Formats: sequence, structure tokens, C-alpha cells
Amino acid sequence: MKKLLTIGALACCTLSISAQQKAYNAPSTGNPILPGYFADPTVKKFGDTYYIYATTDGSGAGFGPAQVWTSKDFGNWTLMPMNWPDSHWIWAPDVMHDAKDGKYYMVYCQPCQLHMGVSDTPRGPWKNVLGKSDAVLVPDRFVTNAITLDGQTFVDDDGSVYMYWGTWGIYKGFGCGAGKLNDDKKSFSETRLIPNTEVTDFFEAPFVLKRNGVYYFMYSSGSCHDHTYRVQYATSDKPLGPYKYQGCILETNADGTIHGPGHHSVLQEGDNYYIVYHRHDNPHSNRGFHRQVCIDKMEFLPDGRIKTITPTHDGIGLLAPSVIRSRNLALDCKVEASSYYDDDFKPSYAVDDNNGTLWRPKGTGSEWLKIDLGKTQKIKTIMTQFEYGTQFYQYLIETSTDGHNWKVFADKSQNRLAGSPMVDFGNAKARYVRLTYLGGQKNGFGGAIWNIKVYPEIEDALPQQWLGLTPADWNGREWLNNEGMLGGSFKLKTGSVFRQHQEDKDILVLQPGTELEFKSAVYCQTIKADKEPLTLTNLRHYSWQQAEAEKAYDAQNDIVRLPVADNQKKGLIVSITADDFLTGDTISYIENHGVDGYFETLTAPCIVEEIKGKKALRFDSLQVYQSSFALPATMRDNAPYTLEAWVLNPQMAMNECVADFTTTHDELEKIMLISGTEPRCGVVNHYGWYEDAGYKDIKQLEGEWQHIIVTFDGRIETVSINGKVISRKDIQLLLKPSQYVTLGRNAEREWLFSGYLHSLKLWDNVIIDN
Repeated sequence: MKKLLTIGALACCTLSISAQQKAYNAPSTGNPILPGYFADPTVKKFGDTYYIYATTDGSGAGFGPAQVWTSKDFGNWTLMPMNWPDSHWIWAPDVMHDAKDGKYYMVYCQPCQLHMGVSDTPRGPWKNVLGKSDAVLVPDRFVTNAITLDGQTFVDDDGSVYMYWGTWGIYKGFGCGAGKLNDDKKSFSETRLIPNTEVTDFFEAPFVLKRNGVYYFMYSSGSCHDHTYRVQYATSDKPLGPYKYQGCILETNADGTIHGPGHHSVLQEGDNYYIVYHRHDNPHSNRGFHRQVCIDKMEFLPDGRIKTITPTHDGIGLLAPSVIRSRNLALDCKVEASSYYDDDFKPSYAVDDNNGTLWRPKGTGSEWLKIDLGKTQKIKTIMTQFEYGTQFYQYLIETSTDGHNWKVFADKSQNRLAGSPMVDFGNAKARYVRLTYLGGQKNGFGGAIWNIKVYPEIEDALPQQWLGLTPADWNGREWLNNEGMLGGSFKLKTGSVFRQHQEDKDILVLQPGTELEFKSAVYCQTIKADKEPLTLTNLRHYSWQQAEAEKAYDAQNDIVRLPVADNQKKGLIVSITADDFLTGDTISYIENHGVDGYFETLTAPCIVEEIKGKKALRFDSLQVYQSSFALPATMRDNAPYTLEAWVLNPQMAMNECVADFTTTHDELEKIMLISGTEPRCGVVNHYGWYEDAGYKDIKQLEGEWQHIIVTFDGRIETVSINGKVISRKDIQLLLKPSQYVTLGRNAEREWLFSGYLHSLKLWDNVIIDN
């Protein structure tokens, strides 16, 4: 047995000071390695392919969908969807291969439980090992004083499989849960609490590796929201310990551009070790939930200790020959754009081959970006990495020789396929490339882009769903490839086609003698109905070889065709005013001057009073009104909005809800106008904690009119009272369909309002310069 390390415990880390080879916004950096917001990465290599399983981040609370990134060279990554998990939260997925049965096993967590799935491939399709999709393998406190989260597996030399999990292990007597799995992966033969007396400051994200007979228990400490997040480790001669603390090895760098690195995994390539971790985006987003995945080399000292890791923006480069054969013509070229948000999101960032810099347009509607390649060149492939690869974008790519006359290179105006990169093929000779964002799956995000890459040759090595068609994609003349990467369509050459509904399914029927033909720069296909009608439900084609389990799954499951977000703004949605009434009136109905409808009292009616120069509806904790109308679809997802109100509250409680514009209850699904003393959310509440806004000096306005204006442009929410800005921060909303608007309390029937409301307005856009 190898001798255990005997180094003493190190003091908690301070900010590391080391010169970076590149700035975070320099062209052609190697970190982040993925274009988008992903966290809690597990890196694996199965066969000749690298896989990164990660939490889908940038969505407020780590909501899905399930996905995996794949690469042959560790530099060119493709986002691939997976069928499972299908839960609300999909956090910290980890996948292992069991050589005993040849199966792949995925463990992921929700708060606070672990689930295990099994598959024949690293991509799925996955099924819960316990049968039911949401069956729980490890419930909370399965091991006493181990809060269940962040499950990770470790396979020992003898094939034994161990699992580790935990969060908030900093409390006295708490720590990390650990256990040895039975061969069925459905139960444990042994469990143990690894206490925080062995793994100092253990917070979450355990990861175990073995080297030279020593077990290295690595984990994250501090808060994942800020710079204190870091990686520490301990060692043992047994997989379940006891462990001895060894110190901190990865932390925030001196200038803060590598901020809060943690929740890692380790990739071993021969004698080389690489640590893959997440860090916060630049500039840092509110709450720290826009994390990005990075990699750096991890080295061991002669005595077996892990050398302190210097986090970089350079990364490590490719680990295998590049799958891209030609040069990126767009790199560092001149760029023009319809707009850009500010200097943190310049148009030039779209062509710098840096996954940590982003071009963000000013608005969330149609915007364009134009690249000058410097001279007329051959163009055959264009790859676009939009900000959110897990939602679809609709766009148009055109080329031009003179910058004035344009030809269509790729028409994705009807696209409904999510992915990263979006790859478009053609055959053009041009100097200029223009991409126009037209809309997409979700409101309020806009056409922000990490990178556009232009190639003179066909670059078709990345695994993609090239064709994806449903009966709904038939328009009477052609079958549009709206859910396929290639776009385009099957043209009707001869015969006739019609849609019909049969056995609870939409189908497409090709009459005898019908022929459809698809042609693109990289793929051609013909569909024929000879002497008998041909019935089609879905058509898929991939640029890579599917496993039999994947083919069977596709045969049993239709393509999911998601709707396009409604971006046709309605303008003024809610508009009510006490000026519509006479002083002394008793009001059961309030006419809405925005969209059609009104507010009706559910309890006692308000009485109109004049107070300090304004007419107002008086609420005294009894009056509640509900609208006859729902918020339009333009107010969903991350929709921009403007809210204006005149409120007077004679005596403020901690939380009083003037108006709740939403009827859902989950995190970031709320817009509530509050009149209260709670410093965190006393003015605006989104059920978001970090996204909410309060005002510490609000008591000074007790008994006085407050002119409240809130504007949100899809990134920054600004809150002002009487012309003074009290809050300005970047947030992200997840607004769901809402049935009605409530006045006088929130939709949960809490936080009754006692005060005066002169007027209230809500727009589905930014119309006031706040």
C-alpha cells in the first residue's frame, strides 16, 4: 500500500496572484471551452469522444433541458439533447461506464435527492434504474447529516462503484454522504458520513480520484454566488476514508476575471490530469448563475500533493487533431451591427473566437450583424454560436460582394431546432456576411452571439440532426425542414400530399406516384410513394451513426415541435387611474385602458378619496380586485416591461402587495409591485431573492406619494422612486402564462395592501427612460 500524504492542513486560500497569458476578452482564448452558460461539469472520455455533462445555467435556477456536449478534439464541441432527466431541476449530472455490464449510468440531482438512469450509450436514451422516471435513489438525509445534492461516482480498480454527495456540509456534525453501490445500482452495501472535520469547509460538489494508491477527495467550499467559491481536497488510503485535509488548490484570480471557480471534475489522459470546472461569466452576472465551463492542467508534486492550480484564460488547447480542416475566415474581421448593448458586448466579440465574450444587441427584437472578410472569398460553411444553445433561434444569413446587394445563404426564418453551433452550408463567393436575428423560442433574449465562424470548405464533422420534419411542417407545396440543422425543404416534384389526423396523431400522406426531393450542399434525399400511399409521422436524419437503442427511441417518440415566442408587442397592457371616478365613489369595477378588460372586486369595493392632491383608490387590507384578462404572450419568459405607479402608504408593513401581475408561484416567475419595509424586496418582488428590489430608506416616504417606475430591457432592471434610482442590476425572468392580474394582494392571497393607489400602468416593452 502506498504511504499516505502527511502534509499539514493549509490555511484557507486567499486570492491567487498570477500573471495571465491572455486577458479574458482577448481573441482566441481556450477558456471557457463551451459557448454558453453551463455549470457543475463532469468530463468523460468514452472511446474516441469526449463528453461534458453539465447543469444548464443562465436560466435562473439551473433548469434544463437535459443535454450533453460532445467533441472529438476537445476544442470543437456540439450540444446534443438527451431524453432524460425530464424534471424541473436538472443539476450536476455525472455519467459512468460499468465494464461489468457494459452499461452507462447517469446520476443527477434535484433539491434534495439523487436519481440514477441507465443507457446503452453515453448519449442515452436513459431510463431510471428504479423504473418510474422520477424515482429517487438517494433521498435527503439518506446518510445522517448529509444534505443530498451533487452526486458523483467513482469506479475503483476492482470495479467497485462508490458514490459521494452533499451540500451545506459546513454545519457542526455535517459533511459529505458516501456509499458503495451494489451491482444493480439500485442500493448501497455500505454508507458513511465523511464529516467536515476530515474535509475542512466542505460545502458541496465532491469528486474522488485515485492515483498511486491514494484517494483524493476534492470538493468545493465557499458560496457558488461569489468569489469565495474554490476547490479544496483531502486524502485517504480508503475510498470512504477517513480523510485528512490537505488544502486549497483552485480559487479566484487576482483581477477577478476568473471568479468563483469550482464544482469540478478531472480528466486523465495518460499521465496528464486536467481539471474542468465552472467560473462566473465576464462581466459577472447577478447571483452568479451565468457560469461557464473551463479547463486547466492539474499537476502533482513529487510527494503526491496536488500543485496549486493557476487558472487561465488560455486553457489547454486541443487534445486530438482538429475536426475542422479549414481556416476561420471571420476571425478578427471588421464588424458592423444594428446596435450593441454597451462596451462589454461589442460587435467585434462575435468574431474573436472567444467563448467568454458576447455580442449583445441593444434590443430583443430583430437585429443584424455584418462581417467584412476583407476580400471576396469562397464560403461553404457558417457556424453560429448563439447565447443560449438550448433554445431555438430564427435567423437569416446573407452574403454580398459589395455590401449592398445580398443573396440568401441560409434561410432559418422558420427554424425550430435548438443547438450549438448552428451550422449552415452553401456555396457562395462573397466579401460580406450578414446575419439577421428574427425571433425565436423565448421572449426577451434577443440575438446575442458568442461566435460566428466562416469557412471556405464544407465542415460537416460535428454531429447534428440534419433533418427533422413533422406533419405540421407541410405548407401545401413543400415539406419544410424546420427541426433540422440543414434547413431547406423537400420540394414536391410530382403527385400530391395531404395532412390528416389519425389515431390521435397528425400524419402526412403521399399519394401513389408522389415524389419529394431534398437538395443541399451536403445532403440529398428523395422520398417516393410508388403504387401505394406512403404515410409519414416524423422524419429524422443524423450526420452520425445512431446506436440501436437510439433508433428504437426515435421510432417510438415524435419530434417535439415547440411554439415560437410572440414578439408582436401589445404596448400598454394595464392602465387604471382613480381620475376615472368622483371623490366618494364606491368602485366595484375598474375599466382597463390597456388591453380589453376590467378589474372586478372579489371582496369589498374601494372608495375613492382625494389625498395630498391626488385622487386615489383606498385599500385597507379588505379590497382585492382581479382582472378579467390574462397577460398577453409577449409578457412571457424574460420579457422586457415597464411598470409605473403612484402609491401612498400611510403605515407600511414589511410586505404589502399593491399588484401581482402573475399567477404562477416559482422562482423568477413573478412580477409584484410591493409597498413594504423589507429591504430585500420591499418595492419589486420576483421570488428571486437576488433579483428582487427593496429600498432601505422607504420609511421616509411613509405617508407621501411614491412615483414608482420600473424598467426591464431583458438584461438590466432599473427601479426608481420619485426620480431617484434605488436599484439597477442585471436579472433574468422566467415568466409563465398568467391567468389574471391581482390588485390589493398577491396571487397567493398574502401580503394585503393598506394604502392608496392613484394609477397603475404596465407595458410589454421599455417605453420610459428610467
